[in-house]
Amino acid sequence: MMKVSRLYLKILVAFILVQAVAIAAIGGLLKMGHMRPPFARHALNRSEALQQIIGMEIDGVDTITPALHTRLDRLLTVYADAYSGQAWITNERGEVVAQSYKTPPLTGEEELDLKLTTDKGDRIYFVRKGDQGSIYAYGPLVTPMGNLTVHLLNAWITRNEEVWFMEGLALMATVAALLLIPVSRRITRPMIQMTESAQQLARGDFSPRVEARRKDEMGTLARTFNHMANSLEKMVRGGRELTANLSHELRSPLARIRVSQQIVRERLEAGRTDGVTKHVRRMEEEIDHMDSLIDQIIKLSKFDLQEPPPRDDMVDMNDMLEAAAERVKPLIGDRAVRLNQHLSPVPLYRCRRSDMRIVLDNILSNAVKYSPDQGTVDIHCDSDGEAVNIRVTNPYPALTDKELEAVFSPFRRLGYDKVEGNGLGLAFARRIVEDHDGTIRADSVSQGFAITIRLPLA
Repeated sequence: MMKVSRLYLKILVAFILVQAVAIAAIGGLLKMGHMRPPFARHALNRSEALQQIIGMEIDGVDTITPALHTRLDRLLTVYADAYSGQAWITNERGEVVAQSYKTPPLTGEEELDLKLTTDKGDRIYFVRKGDQGSIYAYGPLVTPMGNLTVHLLNAWITRNEEVWFMEGLALMATVAALLLIPVSRRITRPMIQMTESAQQLARGDFSPRVEARRKDEMGTLARTFNHMANSLEKMVRGGRELTANLSHELRSPLARIRVSQQIVRERLEAGRTDGVTKHVRRMEEEIDHMDSLIDQIIKLSKFDLQEPPPRDDMVDMNDMLEAAAERVKPLIGDRAVRLNQHLSPVPLYRCRRSDMRIVLDNILSNAVKYSPDQGTVDIHCDSDGEAVNIRVTNPYPALTDKELEAVFSPFRRLGYDKVEGNGLGLAFARRIVEDHDGTIRADSVSQGFAITIRLPLA
């Protein structure tokens, strides 16, 4: 059995309290007379119906005979009893010519509150006498014997109006409260999921995410939670990778420094200085290498450990590729590597210019460094309307799928120890491209090794 959440109970109790206050307020207005059901229209219908009945009864008669008087009294009595009231007819002089009562129902001491007047001359009053309330309606009736006035007075029966209205309101509130159960569960479901996911995050499991397809505030909260979980996962992963990479990559230069240090010490203890300068220089080179390596690792980790700045630069990728090609030309030296550019017009792309420069510099420098002498690096750039596509190809032996994926891992290189670098270039490029919602992949093609980047325009 599903446990009822406290939030659901709070929503339900709050809803019931609001409904109770609303019902009490409406009931009070009804009781005080500030809000009444539409009784005036009902009273007018009753009065008009009585006028029609009287008109048919005296149709063609020019005087009221004793027999007609008796029939009219009986008709008024039956009609008035049906509405728990009294009815009567007066002539032009105000004299009663027929009635259903023995004692006049109106004494003149009542308070008359006019509620409705029609073009025909009918009038509807709400009558107050102490705590009693009644409906008084009268209207003209034109006959051969002159103008008559038909009067109808009946009690205001609250059971048929106020009580019925209050019962209907209570029923509506009950149905609404029952319908609130699935609605509130739909509202609280993402919060329950977020609670369970937060507990898993606290235990170190960063995989759970919550459903974020809704368009309301709860959907916004769910998307914010997922973004937070992604950021936490990246931060923890970045911290772990930073520690692992530092410990792995610093061992080799430290070991070489230790060897050189031992050689220098042994020679100094033996009173020899030959070769000491060479080993000291090697230690300095290793220290500089370690310093550069640490700086690169920290820069790489920052992509995971902090939120990236906004992408506010509008750039032409063709211009950036041309500038990057100029910057890598010094790496060619006397190796005669050719850079062939195949650039088609592309829309402006929104990015962080400095980061995108790092991507292009790393990819082109890798392509130049790993190309054989007199090799050719082909640079393509075009757009399909949805994204900017960049493809850089250089000669290189075919790689396996596993090797093609490994080239994006930090410190993984393509097997040429003589090529300068630390294996972080493509790792940098992937982090930046993915941060721009793009994709980057490596392929073995007929021309050699290709890096393909797709950068969405929207």
